[in-house]
Amino acid sequence: MRHLRQSRDLTQAALSERIGISLDYLSKIERGLASPSFFVIEKLSRHFQISPAVLFLSPRDFAAGADQEDGEAAAYRALAFMHCVDPIFVANTDAIIVDVNTVAEREFGWQARELLGRPLLSLVADDCLAYVTEIVSLCGKGTDLRNARASLLARDGKHIPVMVSVTLLRDKKDSSSRIVFVAKTMPAGG
Repeated sequence: MRHLRQSRDLTQAALSERIGISLDYLSKIERGLASPSFFVIEKLSRHFQISPAVLFLSPRDFAAGADQEDGEAAAYRALAFMHCVDPIFVANTDAIIVDVNTVAEREFGWQARELLGRPLLSLVADDCLAYVTEIVSLCGKGTDLRNARASLLARDGKHIPVMVSVTLLRDKKDSSSRIVFVAKTMPAGG
């Protein structure tokens, strides 16, 4: 993120003010001492007018001139395996889960081996299934970022309220390659 900010000739103070986070928090994110939240990732991607995946390029990829199209594969790997503060489910273009992060396992009680190969939408509670199905479908058709309030099912059957961000990753040929489903858990009634 530091490289992206510097490439736009922005100071940390200017960027933190523009996206509405503290200078201290931004500094910690850039130094790897804090992970950006779901909302900060969204604010940054909108501010820089880039796919959220670009924020997860390595400094070497970014310095080498990797852009949104060239860097999607590297960004996917970084996004899927990083220690993000929010649960992440990664699906193929058929919406079948191919990867999850450890936060998703911990917050929803599933182990990765139980989720791999399972339809992503099987984790969505019935009361919001139609809407989430629609946004996953739109994402699969080329929409880069969609957000929705939903409830996901924990392993024990509990409904966990979340704010989901569904992002489409593309390969070098600009073909859809993965769907990233970030599920920011919300307080009950939030």
